[in-house]
Amino acid sequence: MSQNGDRVGRVGGLGRRPHVRAAPASRRGERRHRAPTTVTRGVGYYAVMPRRCLCPYGRVRPEREWRVTRISWMFAVVVVLTSAAAAQPAESQAPAAQVSALNVESKRLSEIEPDRAMDLARSALDGARQLGLALEEAEALHNVAVAYRALGVFDFASDAARESAEGFARAGNAHGEAQAYNTLGLIALDRAEYDRALEYHLRALAIRERAGDREGLGYSYNNIGNIYRATGNYEKALEYHRQGLAIKIQLGNKPSEAFSHHNIGRVYQDMGDSPRALESYRKGLALREALGDRYGVAASLNSIGQVEEASNPRAALATYERALGIRRAMGDWRGEAETFNNIGHVYRRLGDTSRAMDALTSALAVTEKREAPVTRVATLKHLSETEDAAGNARAALAWFREYVALKDTLFNQESLERTARLQAAHESERREAQITILEQEGQLAEAALNREAVVRWALIAVLALVVLSLATLYARFRFKQQSEARLRSQAAALAEALDRARTLRGLLPICASCKKIRDDNGYWTQVEAYVRAHSEAEFTHSLCPDCTDQLYPELATSEGTAPVR
Repeated sequence: MSQNGDRVGRVGGLGRRPHVRAAPASRRGERRHRAPTTVTRGVGYYAVMPRRCLCPYGRVRPEREWRVTRISWMFAVVVVLTSAAAAQPAESQAPAAQVSALNVESKRLSEIEPDRAMDLARSALDGARQLGLALEEAEALHNVAVAYRALGVFDFASDAARESAEGFARAGNAHGEAQAYNTLGLIALDRAEYDRALEYHLRALAIRERAGDREGLGYSYNNIGNIYRATGNYEKALEYHRQGLAIKIQLGNKPSEAFSHHNIGRVYQDMGDSPRALESYRKGLALREALGDRYGVAASLNSIGQVEEASNPRAALATYERALGIRRAMGDWRGEAETFNNIGHVYRRLGDTSRAMDALTSALAVTEKREAPVTRVATLKHLSETEDAAGNARAALAWFREYVALKDTLFNQESLERTARLQAAHESERREAQITILEQEGQLAEAALNREAVVRWALIAVLALVVLSLATLYARFRFKQQSEARLRSQAAALAEALDRARTLRGLLPICASCKKIRDDNGYWTQVEAYVRAHSEAEFTHSLCPDCTDQLYPELATSEGTAPVR
């Protein structure tokens, strides 16, 4: 029951009116008729609103409150829809952020915990596909490829890396596409497919050059250098490694700089230049220790041990044991097999063939579980040499035959020739690109020269116009001055002529009797009239003393004659 006596009940739907009973009017002055009410359902509650109300003058104004109710409904609907719309992005963003976080964590664990990295990458891949996140899907595929490579499953790694490259290309992400081809190159290098590895790395290099990715260029130069070192082209390897090192130093990329020092040391070691190799290895080791890079520290220690073998085998063994401990703790099976090979080689040089065989057998077991053909080739060679040193010629021959067969498979002439062709094609493309750039620069320079010539001639034309205008103005000024001088001269001459005209000159014919003067036309005029016409003189009349005495003797005085006007 409401405060005004209306019975309120729940309504099944919008717009339906419940049974309403009006309360009797008991108060004095209250009108007998009450406005019917309607029940509206809001957000979580019901409200009673009158359909009509009384205006101050007693007239009924229908539907006013119903309009208010509709406005309230509209406002409530807008609020609900706005809240839902505001909540939707947050709900859709949360899974996207989760997928991105999974990718980041998978990338971090790819080298140290490949199994865990694989699980995270697969979870990120499933989430990205469900949400339709193309870029995150490509990133997850790349992380899957990196994890498969670390686990030694190269076929699956190659497939995932190719899908990743295609996904990045569709998304227009040049950085990711180049990184995927870089990973394909690393996988091919692990499988000793040097021609294919060079093809992938050159493709990544071209993408990075177009995109202006200097950091990526440093990686590509480093990886291409590793391919040339593996194929025995040491000068080319040093050239690429130094280019990559210069870029990394400029960018301040210390972890990658350590890799470049390490790889340069490997080239010098293969060239037989132990002092330079040891110098480069120690530079890389110092950087990695400062960065806390255990994976890199183990790699540097392993390489330093290889250099120490020639002069101090016992010190090399200690260095190898230190590297082996780090690699076992990190699950770096590839590095573990390499270190076992090195330990077996040192023991063989020391004459302890039993320990050498133990170490080499451990290395071979690792290469059998994982696909590591390059490391396996080195292991087979060391086993053959160790068995020969122990006097087991039959076993040595068996290991040697297996070694030769695998090596011929990996290092065949066709592969080396294809590698050379790829490099020549890449260099040709680079030269063509440089020629194109130079031609474009020449066209730009020619256009700039043309613009400069046009501007120069325009300036000359403007300057000529200015000079011509100044000359015209000066000529007009001089003409004005000369005209004014002529006018002044003419005015002076005219004034002088007027002065002369106003002055009587020469002989005047005058009558001897009446004193009239004859003018130029032959007329005789009085003297006064002639002089007044030809001069500025005026006349006044008087009597001279003689005439006064003669005509007016009574006016004569002793002092002279007074003028008569």
